Amino acid sequence: SADFVNSKVKDLGNLTTIGGSANFRDSQVENLGNLTTIGLSADFNRSKKLKNLGKLTTIGGNANFENSQVINLGNLIKIEGGAEFRNSKIENLGNLKKIGGYALFRKSRIKNLGNLTEIVGDASFGDSFTDLGNLTTIGGNADFNNSEIRNLGNLTKIGGGADFRNSQAINLGSLTTIKGDVRFNRSEITDLRNLTTIGGDAYFDGSKITDLVNLTTIGGYVDFRYSQVENLGNLTTIKDDADFSHSKVIDLGNLTTIGGYADFRSSKVKDLGNLTKIGGTIIFGDRTDLKKEWEKRKNK
Repeated sequence: SADFVNSKVKDLGNLTTIGGSANFRDSQVENLGNLTTIGLSADFNRSKKLKNLGKLTTIGGNANFENSQVINLGNLIKIEGGAEFRNSKIENLGNLKKIGGYALFRKSRIKNLGNLTEIVGDASFGDSFTDLGNLTTIGGNADFNNSEIRNLGNLTKIGGGADFRNSQAINLGSLTTIKGDVRFNRSEITDLRNLTTIGGDAYFDGSKITDLVNLTTIGGYVDFRYSQVENLGNLTTIKDDADFSHSKVIDLGNLTTIGGYADFRSSKVKDLGNLTKIGGTIIFGDRTDLKKEWEKRKNK
């Protein structure tokens, strides 16, 4: 490891590799010289003079740019751990293609994700940029809450949950899979586009979505209460509870399976359509017509 805290060293000269971590906090380092690799984490927090990472291509652990003077990532291609950009002066990620852990963009000045294609961990987006550019994968949770993101670009997969509350995105673009919980409450999203799978719970209450389009599977609980959803599209499976009470859903369409309870109180569902399995309690309330239909179906 290399510790430059409060060091007067200004230039790293011919040094090419630091096998462990590198700490530049409060340092006077101005030039990384021929340095190409930092094997573990790199902490540039409050570094006073360094503005360009030069020939550095790889950081093997976390990278902290908070409150640093760095404005240019130079030739940096990979950060194998998490990346902290809050309160940094970086505006463009340049050649960076991969962040191997979390990525915190809230309260950053970043305007462009450059060549970034993959964030392996969680990602939190703020109000500094509106387009995800070339990003295709977020391996963890994606927090768009109160962000200015309007275009999800080439993003196809979110490996965790997604929070779109109070976000500016209107559609999900190329996104096909969200493996965790999804909150569409109070978002501007009206079109799910290519989304086929939600692996966890889905909250549509308070959203502007009317049609589930290509969505086939919801892996958890789904909340349609007081939502604008009218058409379930290609949805066949809800693996946990489903609440249709006070919803605008009229036709269950291709839906065959609800794994938990099903609540139809004060719903507009006209009949049970193709529904063959409800794993939990069925709550009909004042919907005696649906109750009679279900009793006949069960006794066949």
